[in-house]
Amino acid sequence: MRDVTRFNPACLIGNWAEDRELQRTILKDLLARKGTGSLKLDAYRSRMSTALEEVELTRVADDPYLHFGDVVQLVHVDTGCVLAGDPGDADSRPGENSCASTAAPDVRAPCCRNTLILLPYVPPKTATALEPPYSDNVVHYGQKVRLALHPGAWGDAADSGGGPRPMCLFSKPVSTTHAARYSRQQLVGFTARSDSFDCAWQVVTPDPVMRAAAEGVEVAAGAPVLLVHCATQKPLCLEAHRYPNDFGIELEVSARAATANGLKLALEQMYQGVQKGFLPKGELSDNHWTFVGGSRVAQLPDPSSAAEGANSYLADLVSELSGRQGALSLLERKLVTLENSYALLPAEEFKLVLRQVGSSLSEAGIAALVARYSPAGGRAGAAVDAAAFRNDLRAYATAMGAQR
Repeated sequence: MRDVTRFNPACLIGNWAEDRELQRTILKDLLARKGTGSLKLDAYRSRMSTALEEVELTRVADDPYLHFGDVVQLVHVDTGCVLAGDPGDADSRPGENSCASTAAPDVRAPCCRNTLILLPYVPPKTATALEPPYSDNVVHYGQKVRLALHPGAWGDAADSGGGPRPMCLFSKPVSTTHAARYSRQQLVGFTARSDSFDCAWQVVTPDPVMRAAAEGVEVAAGAPVLLVHCATQKPLCLEAHRYPNDFGIELEVSARAATANGLKLALEQMYQGVQKGFLPKGELSDNHWTFVGGSRVAQLPDPSSAAEGANSYLADLVSELSGRQGALSLLERKLVTLENSYALLPAEEFKLVLRQVGSSLSEAGIAALVARYSPAGGRAGAAVDAAAFRNDLRAYATAMGAQR
């Protein structure tokens, strides 16, 4: 008599049996997903435990300066907030491959989501005279750097290159498609396009009068600095807007210069003939940050050669399919048809597509391609970024002169 309130006397006895069978099916599906760990609650617990795993801050050399390869934290000078990333708060638009960055106000210990790895910015072309080369691995004032989020935040192993799928701090100018969520200022986040110029930053002194003199000087750990975005010349700024996420109530970060509206009193410069419009105005404390390093001297392992191996397998794939008329175009059409709205394709379907177009690439080669094009912030080997794969496929086909 458990289901008597759900049916009237005109219902057939089969309705009760169908309802019970539906409940059994739902229960079986729940138990099956619980056994495979695909429940939303299990995925949430796994993501939180991975992102909040404690990390030890290390430095490459036993000196007071910052070095490339150091595991550091970027701390706001006044408030003590620590720059953090959330790979789970990803941009859902196709082709973005980015996640949110915030400032965590209450950090008791360094963890994967609030630690960074210092990386040099390598320009695609030869550096000009305006970009002096540095032979050492010490960070200098005015030098272009990248800040990679610790790869342990999404379960990858850490190395001196930011992991196999690095996500670096980036910023883009304010537009109709890119802006900070609450303050509507210039967007700042972490992106998987780590080689883009949007990820290039400069470390400068807070005093604008001393910036020219400090050019090329080593940056000391713990010194107050400004982190200026190279493409837009906007410094990293801590906003007062609250940013709620799965880790609590945090603060939003953007890229803008926080300056006072009043005029600067500079009678001495005016006496020397310098006009008031030429006097530099220093940024407020909202733009002041500092790098906090560890006391233990240790070096991260060298970057793995997985990317180079994947590039060789991709070249072999293009060379193989170029011998078949229309095979490359067919592969691109299949990828566009089967990928989801986020330009992602399951790894099993990716392997099936390669076999359908006639590729005899080895299992190791397919595994290398899947690992190379797995979206950053997700589980490695589960899906493939079809858009990035298609772009590289076209680039290799054009470079090799292959027929599509």
